[in-house]
Amino acid sequence: MTVVVGDLGASNARLAVYKNGRLCDVCQFACDDFKTPQSLIQAFIMMYAPDTKYVMLGVPGAVYKNQVKWTNRSWHLSGDKLKKQLKLRQVILMNDLAVQGVALSELKMADFAFLQKGRADAGPKVLVNVGTGLGACFVVNGDVYSAEYGQTMIGGCTLEQSVSGPGFKKIYQKNTKIRKPVSAVKIEMDCMQGDAKARKTYADFYKLLGVALMNMALTLKATGGVYVCGGILDEKTLRQMNISETFADHPKMKSLLKQVPLVYIKRKDFAFLGLKKLVRKFGWS
Repeated sequence: MTVVVGDLGASNARLAVYKNGRLCDVCQFACDDFKTPQSLIQAFIMMYAPDTKYVMLGVPGAVYKNQVKWTNRSWHLSGDKLKKQLKLRQVILMNDLAVQGVALSELKMADFAFLQKGRADAGPKVLVNVGTGLGACFVVNGDVYSAEYGQTMIGGCTLEQSVSGPGFKKIYQKNTKIRKPVSAVKIEMDCMQGDAKARKTYADFYKLLGVALMNMALTLKATGGVYVCGGILDEKTLRQMNISETFADHPKMKSLLKQVPLVYIKRKDFAFLGLKKLVRKFGWS
């Protein structure tokens, strides 16, 4: 059986063919190159899997009745309409963080960097992804629950307006009072050259990230660990910005938070591990 699986984001989309127990034809596309998600998926199927009848996709938004509206892009996708349009047997849409949450159990120790070791137990786990947006999921007793954490409101704004790739650049613009768009690369270069406002941008951003992770840990009492990943993060910067200290810096809950493992996921493509597991679960393999 041939199955098309995909991890669709707001900026990039990764699609692959799952056949005979393995992935092949793994491709990455820029979402800006396509007008609709339907056109992207159809182009991939025509080129790599014209015989497929099954599609499973992780998508960046709240899935309801097998439909999703992208949180950070003017895209909409209906699994049922896609099935009819491409004459497929089944199309399943899942929140992208839920897919990554399923993949957590498939990761190896080599995929993890422990920013704070803590003392993990069988309690709930939290996974937070920081990229174009801010996504999250909970894992409780092996069951995965997606959450729209980035859309929670604080100070009249959504949390992801600050804790995300675009949010990082907005913090810089606020610190410098520059209105024109600026690239993350420029901010990084300015920081490396000792620019005070660029350095403050890093400090402000990672403090907000640390507090966001803390709040998730406390909301769920995530004694199983808090896992963080995302295209704009890297282990070196997380350590340099002392994210673990911010994470545990609470006036009343410091002792609890110090026991919670804080883990950076180094592997970038692990959503496909979740998709493979789900394909097997649905009996498509």
